[in-house]
Amino acid sequence: MKNKALAFLGMLLTSVAPMPLLAQTAAAPQDGEAQPRPTMGLEEIVVTAQRRSQNLQDVPVAVTAFTGETLENKGIVRVADIQQADSSLFVSQMSGVVIPFLRGVGNPGASTPGNEASVPVYIDDVYYSRLASAYLELANIERVEVLKGPQGTLFGRNSTGGLMQVFTRDPGDTTDLSATIGYANYDTISGKLYAATPISDRVSAGISVSGLNQRNGWGENLFTGKDTYRRKFYNIRSKIVMEPTDTTTIRLSGFYAYQRQNQGNSVSIYPGTTRGYPLGSPLEGTQFFQPSGFYDIYANTEIFHRLRGGGAALKIDQELGFANFVSITSYRKAKELLNYEGDHTELNWLTFPIRIKDRQITQELQLKSKPTSDISWLLGFFYINSRTNVDTRIFGDALTLNGLASQNILSQQTIESWSPFAQATFPVVDEKTNVTLGLRYTKDRVEGKGRQTLTPLVGANFPVAPDYNQTVNFDKWTYKVSLDHNFTDDIMAYATWSRGYKSGTFNTIPLSAPPTNPETVTSYEAGLKLTLFDRRVRANFAVFRNDIKDPQVQLVELVNTPAGPTPFVAFANAEKARTKGVEFDGSILVTRQLRLDLSGQYLSAKFIKFANAPINVPIFAPPWGVTLQSGDASGNRLSQTPKWKINAGFNYELPTSVGEFSLAGQMSYRSNLKWDPDNILTEPKLTLFSASVTFKPEFNDKLTFRLWGTNLSNEKYFNNQIPQTNTPAGDLGGVGDPRAYGVELRFDL
Repeated sequence: MKNKALAFLGMLLTSVAPMPLLAQTAAAPQDGEAQPRPTMGLEEIVVTAQRRSQNLQDVPVAVTAFTGETLENKGIVRVADIQQADSSLFVSQMSGVVIPFLRGVGNPGASTPGNEASVPVYIDDVYYSRLASAYLELANIERVEVLKGPQGTLFGRNSTGGLMQVFTRDPGDTTDLSATIGYANYDTISGKLYAATPISDRVSAGISVSGLNQRNGWGENLFTGKDTYRRKFYNIRSKIVMEPTDTTTIRLSGFYAYQRQNQGNSVSIYPGTTRGYPLGSPLEGTQFFQPSGFYDIYANTEIFHRLRGGGAALKIDQELGFANFVSITSYRKAKELLNYEGDHTELNWLTFPIRIKDRQITQELQLKSKPTSDISWLLGFFYINSRTNVDTRIFGDALTLNGLASQNILSQQTIESWSPFAQATFPVVDEKTNVTLGLRYTKDRVEGKGRQTLTPLVGANFPVAPDYNQTVNFDKWTYKVSLDHNFTDDIMAYATWSRGYKSGTFNTIPLSAPPTNPETVTSYEAGLKLTLFDRRVRANFAVFRNDIKDPQVQLVELVNTPAGPTPFVAFANAEKARTKGVEFDGSILVTRQLRLDLSGQYLSAKFIKFANAPINVPIFAPPWGVTLQSGDASGNRLSQTPKWKINAGFNYELPTSVGEFSLAGQMSYRSNLKWDPDNILTEPKLTLFSASVTFKPEFNDKLTFRLWGTNLSNEKYFNNQIPQTNTPAGDLGGVGDPRAYGVELRFDL
């Protein structure tokens, strides 16, 4: 009976699991492979950048890590906003999907269903092939790691730019309870809950819930009178940790997430461009004027993204006599609706809801050396099977006037991939110098199916073109060669030569042409890690160069409709590109109460060869809009890659007789950037400020009051851009978050 009760509890809790990051001491290693050294100044953080627990400063990889408490102190309430603290990271958002870039390497078309990012994200060791922003709205984060440069050996799956890892707390042998409720401007209510408790000597369970409801929008749709740029979500996660024997640990986790938002979508006119009314409409040839309010729009269609998704994962750690064995199994699925339109005016001209079904299964196996082994080695195998279905229906007066009810675009892409991999680190000459060798082979099978039909106002559907069905195979060897030397226990230098690979993929809207070629990045990097002055100063430097072959770039593809060409986001290959630069991140413990953080990056990111690139040229006369031409983009700057990024922050602890105050501030600066390979649209430089004041009263140290603010100077900026080419619709942009401020009350058991 007891076993059945535990099984039932496990099934109940598996619809739940991650939350805020822990304290300023090193997090406990999950696999027990390394213990942090005693802290004398700055905290030590344990990371798993090499799939085993190591102190951050001992890893010959450029990696930054943040605890949950650190992120909250910096005013970073969403994982996607870590770019405000990590100068190598740039994150945009499109259609409810997070699109990360690292060191100038990324995939602007990652929001297109079926296309995976060049900077993948893992949550609790599980890879997410499509990253909805709701998946990162977590309430029990332990730490976040950002690994820079290709990770083509140990992680492999599409990590040409690097990757992000998010880890959530494990329930332990003590009861843990924390609850946070908050209120912010725009009538925003938020809450977080984390509860964990031991069930028996060998079983513990935890559950986390986070949610937000922004009831007032940033602006208004002046045609409908409704608010726009609102969002709401909730995320439920759970984790059960079982230790059936002294050498076996089983982690069973699950989650369910919901979001509905119209933030991050391109619905506002981008500055300096033109928009007219659709050709063939009653107002053809007339210029459309953007409402004066930055967050206001004028359209008859509500543009929004809605997602419902969930999944489960099982991780087994088994100690063997000679090594440790790890198995990670996961399943995830989601349904999405992106309600969009083609004219962005008050006319009912073109509307196209896009329905997306996304499913993935992954299995990873690892066999790795014991922590005491002189040679650190790991053998592994990774398998993924993912399927994406896209159902797009185009409606509106443009079709009705031609006797049609709709145009229907159906697409399906299936990816099956498997990858054996191995890596070993061994000392040479003496114990202070190590060589790391890694190798991975990836085999991808990508199948695409597409169908396009028309539905007349009277009669049955008929095809626009023959059905499309094609299967392609890709394969690639990737590698890593690294040398590191420890001059002292606190000074280490390393040099790395590595290669990363991202699979080719079909464009799913519509799926009617061969897929893109795979993207390959060959990287050269040298770095220095320093811990100085009795562990009060930590400074890390890196210089790098990435040579990119067949970079996958975003463009706009015109789909023929009875109303004329209709633009959809798509992607293709350039020939060659290169990014190179230098980066720095460091922290100083000035006094026991005052800590300063600083990071920066200089980045040169250019297309080396890109003939026949899409060039979007504004039309400043009737019929207005943007026309698509072809030209040479060689020498142009890569998309979404600012030349300079600088982040600075502080945290000051102020104990008083009435309680302890904590003051924190964060500044994030980036220079201007280009949105597309043609380099026509430029996003100006941007500086964002955030701050928070936290108070823990003397009379009850279980309560915490927090006052916070982000984008304090209320900068107005765009976080994505898309051209509506060969139509009068012009260039559109998705607006960034305005100034936000609020209060929170937290209770800890």
